[in-house]
Order: sequence, then structure tokens, then C-alpha cells
Amino acid sequence: NLNILAKISLCVVFVFLFCGCDVLYGILDKRGAEEKEIVGEVNLVDINYNIVEIQILLKLYGYDPGTIDGVLGLKTRDMIARFQKDNDLEPSRFVDKDTWQKLEVFKVNGFVVDSKLNVKQVQSALKAAGFNPGRIDGRSGFKTESAIRRFQKTSGLKADGKVGYKTLSALSEFFKEDTED
Repeated sequence: NLNILAKISLCVVFVFLFCGCDVLYGILDKRGAEEKEIVGEVNLVDINYNIVEIQILLKLYGYDPGTIDGVLGLKTRDMIARFQKDNDLEPSRFVDKDTWQKLEVFKVNGFVVDSKLNVKQVQSALKAAGFNPGRIDGRSGFKTESAIRRFQKTSGLKADGKVGYKTLSALSEFFKEDTED
């Protein structure tokens, strides 16, 4: 056993000396290394805008990460884990590639633009789903909120009128790239 331990120690030293800390970190802590690839360097002095974006998206989807401050604190980590669990991902509390992809999915299809809900896109999807949101104008008025509640109820979601991750997922089925106003 001592011989095996010596070989492992020698390999760790070799990797550290010839490949650097990042490679060693990647070997020892795969999740942390993958997160570092996505969010970049994290320190207590500078705001990390990738983390700010993660916090904004979590909050937009109904997961309260606390203060939007660019820090991966306890509350943000808790919300990452809850988001992962709700989306059938391993609740590791780290932003891995699968988590990042799920967080960004609504930016790709236009439901989230400039870190805000694209109400016009939501209205278009509601209309395509057969729920009249009123005029498709990008404003969330009474008719839009009523259509959201009816859509949620029909889709088996909590009919609270809030457009979170589950509602956006259900609305995505009715996404049309060239929607008519």
C-alpha cells in the first residue's frame, strides 16, 4: 500500500510541476474546475458578472439567490441546488455545463432578453397556445396575467400568474420564431 501511495504522490507532484494548478484542480475537483471554466475567476474583491447573470436568471425563474452581488454565497449555492433538483440534474450546488445550459435555454429562444423576461414573446406563445393575452405589446396587463393563469392551470402548473422556469418550459412548446403581432 505504501508503494501505491508513493506512486500517486509522485504523479500529483508531476502534474503540478509540469501542467500547473488548473490541471491538478481539474483532476482533484472536477465540479469546481468545470464551474471555473463557466464563471471564470472568483474572488471576494471584484464582482463576477457571470455570477451576476446566474443570480439574475435564478431570480427570474423563481429561485431567490439573495442579493445580486456576483458572489457564489450560501443562498446562491442553495438556489443552484434547488434549480438542479427541480430540473432533474444532480444537485451539486456547482454550475456545471448541464446547469448552465438549462439556465441559458430561454435566452436562446428569446423568452429572456437582456436579463429580463420578454413579455412580448410570452404573449405570442400564449396566443399560439390558444390563450388570449390581449394585444401583443410587451406589457403585462390584466389580460396577459389572466391568460398566464389559465395557461398554468391547463398545463397542471401552479396558477399564480408568475412566469418562472416551469411556465417558460411549458410555453416553449408553443414558441414560434416568426410570430405575428
